[in-house]
Amino acid sequence: MFQVVVQSAMRQLKSKLKLPEPPSNSSTTETQGDKQKDRTGLILSLAVGGGLLILVMFSNLPSS
Repeated sequence: MFQVVVQSAMRQLKSKLKLPEPPSNSSTTETQGDKQKDRTGLILSLAVGGGLLILVMFSNLPSS
């Protein structure tokens, strides 16, 4: 079930991103303003890592 949620989140994020225009020249010069990095994987990995960290922290609580 977790995999389905992650896949749907990735599909929604990918649908919002625009595809870059095809290069009109054969030169490979790019400016940093035109190039945007996709940080979807980074955000998802941080969320999973944070969830695991919280799970480990709260699973070791003493039961009263």
